[in-house]
Amino acid sequence: MQQVVLAGTFEHTIDDKGRVTLPAKYRGHFEELAILARMPGKERAVRVYTREGWEGFEERNIERLDEFNNAEDRRLQRAIFANLSPVTPDKQGRVLVPASFVQDLGLTGKVLIVGNRTHLEIWDPESYEQDSGWSGEGDDGT
Repeated sequence: MQQVVLAGTFEHTIDDKGRVTLPAKYRGHFEELAILARMPGKERAVRVYTREGWEGFEERNIERLDEFNNAEDRRLQRAIFANLSPVTPDKQGRVLVPASFVQDLGLTGKVLIVGNRTHLEIWDPESYEQDSGWSGEGDDGT
């Protein structure tokens, strides 16, 4: 499937098991695989990539790393892959967010799913407002 531009803001919920339903308009792009990632640093969101989106991220950011000769590159690559969770969405389009992501990011109840061109991001609404200045209502959350 060709890479789609992922855009929009959607209000959803995360259930007690850590499952979040992906926006209906994009579910077809994640039918077989969704790659959930927490990036090293201060970003307080879970990124959700399609297979093609993740491959593009790797080409742009990981393949250039020199893990054999550069200790910082080695640490960065290790941090990225230690916080990566490939999942298969269920028939309702839900993905299981790892418990450590849920706990570390304070994801409970209402969450925002935000399109960011090559990936979706799952945010706690307060964290998103602090990081981006967002204060409006989301699109239809279906």
